[in-house]
Formats: sequence, C-alpha cells, structure tokens
Amino acid sequence: MAKKILAILMALSFVVAFAACGAKDNNTTTTEPDTEITDESLPADESTDATEATDAADDTTAAPADESASATENASETSAEDASEEESTEAPKAPETKAEIIAYFNEASNKVKTDAKSVTRNYSKISLNGSTTLPSSLNTILKLLGGADSFLADQLAKNSKTEPETFTGSQIKSTYPVEGESWSSKLTEADVQSATCEEKDGKYVITITTVADGKSDSIKHGQGHAPKAFNVVLPGVVNDNIPGVATSIVGTATMNYPSSTVKVVVDPATGHVISANYDLYWTINFDKAGAILPFHTSDSYTIKY
Repeated sequence: MAKKILAILMALSFVVAFAACGAKDNNTTTTEPDTEITDESLPADESTDATEATDAADDTTAAPADESASATENASETSAEDASEEESTEAPKAPETKAEIIAYFNEASNKVKTDAKSVTRNYSKISLNGSTTLPSSLNTILKLLGGADSFLADQLAKNSKTEPETFTGSQIKSTYPVEGESWSSKLTEADVQSATCEEKDGKYVITITTVADGKSDSIKHGQGHAPKAFNVVLPGVVNDNIPGVATSIVGTATMNYPSSTVKVVVDPATGHVISANYDLYWTINFDKAGAILPFHTSDSYTIKY
C-alpha cells in the first residue's frame, strides 16, 4: 500500500507539471518676406510723367500692411492647429481608471493571438507556493525521499522550462495565455483586484492582479477570475489523469486560484504587447484525503510583430 501511495503522488506531480507547462511630419509653413516699395528721390531732370508712372506702379503692387499682417496671423493659426492635431495623434492618452486599464489590457492582449508573428517563452517555472498538507502516513513515507516538499519541489524543477522556446502560427494560440483559445483575456472589473498603468521609457507598463477564486471541480477557461486570463491548470485535467485506484483513495480534485498577477509592457504607438510576465498561483485540493498542494507558475514572454 505504501508503494501505491508513493506512485500516486509521483504521477500527480508529473501530471500537474505537464498541464502547467501545457508619420514623420513634412508639413512646413513658409512666410514670404514682406516687400515694400519706397519712394526714392528722382533726379531733378526727370519728367513729371515718370513720377506719375512710378506712383501708379506703387498703387498696383504694394500690398496694404493690414492685409499682409492678417495673412501671416491666419497662417500661424493654421500651423498651430495642425501641430496640435498631430501631437494629439502621436501621443494617445494613457488609460487611467480601473475600467479603462482593463479594457486596454484586454484589447492589447487579444492582439497577440491575431497580430503576433512570433512569441518566445523565455521560461516557464513551476514551484511550490508554500508547504503541502498531506496525510501523516504519506509524510512518513516521503521522509525516505527527504520529505514531501523536497520531493515535489525537485519534480517540479525537473519539469520547468528554463530555455527560451519560440512559437509561430497556430502554436501561439495553443501556448500563449489563454492556451488553446482564440483570445487572451476576458477580464472584467469584477475579476480584478487591482489594475495600474504607468509610463516608462515611452511604453505603458500595465499590472493586473485578479480576485481569488474559490474551490471548484468543474471550472473552465473563461470562467471565474484567473481562468479568464491565465494558463490555469483545470480540475478536469487533473481528475482525467488520476488512475482509478488513486481516485478511490484521494477522491476528486478541486482547484482554487489565489490572487494572481500579470504584467505587460505595451507600445502605445501600436497598441501591441511586447513583453508579458504571468505569475499564477493555484492549489490542488483532495478533501477526501486531507491533501492540499499549493503551486506557483511563472511564465515570461517576448512578442514580435
């Protein structure tokens, strides 16, 4: 019996690890220099006709001073308006309220699935999020391997991805959060505990923390809170992979997701997410066996368009 219990725990750790990893401006305004014809003294021997001709020329070519000034003012006003419009186009206002930040995050994140040429997962690390709670008999057995926490931590480290891996095409849909879905976020205000947006080096850094999810044995992608934006380990995946003999011992698994955080860097000029870090916290509960297994998954991505 002891060997069976140990085999069950090993199988669970591998299943969990697998699921977790599962316009430049060219418009210039020029102002023609004002030209003014001044009367010069004519030689005394010049005829009166010549003088009259010059006066006539003055009348037809000299522009009134008030008209010239008015044209210059109009040109300046037009130039100022154009500059104001251009500045408004190039520097969109950053989202400020919680609702605005979430909406901006959703739109930018969903573009990864449709617009990205490649997504590089820099790493995907799995670790324990605190100590496990296990039946005393199981703890006694696992002491032979250095203790339950040490054993599980070792198994999770072996199943973490530490080398960069690049995905393209349909691979982006199947790996980037939310994995297997055509969207990356369906978060609403009710799902979010906090949302901030700060400008740094000409980019928007958006940080969102979700509301904690209670225990469930049937939650799906797009439901609850964290499952609307993270690559969560679903209870169905765990239960479908537990051998029948294990189910009779530990019962059905339920999952809960403590508050989790995602931080993305967005280029405001394009609205594209260029990097993202997801920190998901999740717990497997086997109430029948009195077992609680808390985990933390940390995923880092770089996106190119």
